[in-house]
Amino acid sequence: MKTICKALAALCLLFPLAAAAQTPEQVYTIKKGDTLWGISEKFIKDPYYWPNLWANNPFITNPHFIYPGQRVAIRNGRLVLLPGQDAQATGSQPCIMPIEPVEEITVKGVAGNEGFVTLEELDRAGTLIDATDDRILLSYQDQVFVKIQEPGLLPGDRFALVEVGEQIRHPVSKEILGHRVSYLGEVEISDVSPPVATGIIRRAVKEITRGAILIPMQPSRRDIVLKKAAAPLLGHVMASSREKIALSQHDVIYLDLGETDGLESGNMIYLSRPRQTTQRILPEHDVELPDELLGAAVIIATQPQTATALILKSVAPIYVGDRVSTPTE
Repeated sequence: MKTICKALAALCLLFPLAAAAQTPEQVYTIKKGDTLWGISEKFIKDPYYWPNLWANNPFITNPHFIYPGQRVAIRNGRLVLLPGQDAQATGSQPCIMPIEPVEEITVKGVAGNEGFVTLEELDRAGTLIDATDDRILLSYQDQVFVKIQEPGLLPGDRFALVEVGEQIRHPVSKEILGHRVSYLGEVEISDVSPPVATGIIRRAVKEITRGAILIPMQPSRRDIVLKKAAAPLLGHVMASSREKIALSQHDVIYLDLGETDGLESGNMIYLSRPRQTTQRILPEHDVELPDELLGAAVIIATQPQTATALILKSVAPIYVGDRVSTPTE
């Protein structure tokens, strides 16, 4: 019994020493130009952590609005934004880390035009018009004939074979913007005799028939360097690459903004939705509430009037018609 008591006493003496040996909490003070994205990348090596940082700090109503002088604590691999009153109450002297967050990172993207083609792309597209026999269904290694008006067409050029589906309308104006397409396979040009070219089907993932449309191939993977947009832009999600209702992380979406608006590959966008007032709002206060933040995406391909984006992070389901905006600060 005496031995046990001595052991417990020794442990009690060690507890204050262990507490004193803990690593002091690191606190970073936000500077002008900082973003939650950059801070997340700098301190926990995960730029996609920022929606968690935002969601876990209800006093931050919008990640666009973080201010110089606010403080971020690094606690056990997590980031915690410190409210001003809490920081003052501790009375501690934080270790200020004068390190600027990373402004650019590289991410992997996916092919840029699967799921949707614009009306302009469809006007320039080729058509599979015939094959070497009377079979209805065509497949891998079959020789086919295509009609295509592609400038500088050469043997070895590859095109995606797609089937044109439903019309895609703008969620607000209802203007027809393009069509949903289903990827069927790939064809490689083997000989050119304008206006017809001969090709070989090099890949078939679905049934291919005469009438399939040829559109330019996009690289299946690419490096995307994140960069700020040149100007603030506002637009909408107009479609997705899959026939899903609720969209989330890693889904590909299509926007009603493009090159003519100044959008570039690598621009980051925020996804949001107008916040509805509750039934208990004070009647004398008819105001528009801040948008509900849904997530972030990166532009992976642009067309003159549209763009393709990859959702990097979502904190709530995203739907066609939701708003998109480009952060510039």
